[in-house]
Amino acid sequence: MSVTHLFFDLHGTIIDPQRNPHCYAAGLGKVMSARYGGASEMWAAANQRILADWDSYYTDLDLCGDDGIADMWEGSFRTTRALFRLTGTPKPPHDELLALSRTLPGDATANGGSALYADTAPVLRHLHAAGYAIGTASTSVSGQVRGSLVAGGILDLFTQPLYGADLAERFCKDDLYYRSIAARANVPPAQCLIVDDDAGAVAAARHAGLRAVQIVRRGVLQQGIIRTLNALLGADEKLQLPVNG
Repeated sequence: MSVTHLFFDLHGTIIDPQRNPHCYAAGLGKVMSARYGGASEMWAAANQRILADWDSYYTDLDLCGDDGIADMWEGSFRTTRALFRLTGTPKPPHDELLALSRTLPGDATANGGSALYADTAPVLRHLHAAGYAIGTASTSVSGQVRGSLVAGGILDLFTQPLYGADLAERFCKDDLYYRSIAARANVPPAQCLIVDDDAGAVAAARHAGLRAVQIVRRGVLQQGIIRTLNALLGADEKLQLPVNG
């Protein structure tokens, strides 16, 4: 059965995790400065402090547990609230703060500039032109996924749902996560290809009946693992899968 639908992970797959925190902080600074005053650099610095101490905000939360999505949103609320504490800015009313914690990830990524790897846009444009349906398979929330694609100028290439943790109703990428992707696309799992930098995610996708390819941009390569997205394109610029893909 031929692959017709491709779903890409974000960070480490199509987005550079080294550049992304700086882009995100810059975008967050712009958004928060416009809404709540103060220099954008002040808000960006607060975000970087939160990132450096990220685990402390989530230490009692279990994102892969039965209440994983609720815990995910709680973590987002805590980190958003911390922005006001760290900048000494008066905290908005609870309902406003709660709404902000849901929308800020998408607004920050959309306004922070592109963090795409250099090969992302060209390869996805070739695949889109060749007629493949393209979507995402991320643990970020769908608003943040959209913002990242907007900043990278490639949102128009994605015809499938921007699948994030909130849409999947699961934070961790297990068999159910991937089965739900195929079900929402309304195609057999074998027609779906997952591209992800995480070996566990690739294994879960394959166990769920989807095709999957691991991308490792740094480190030791093994059979069936690709180094760049260009390896997905054959001589005719259509999809080619590595052995074991």
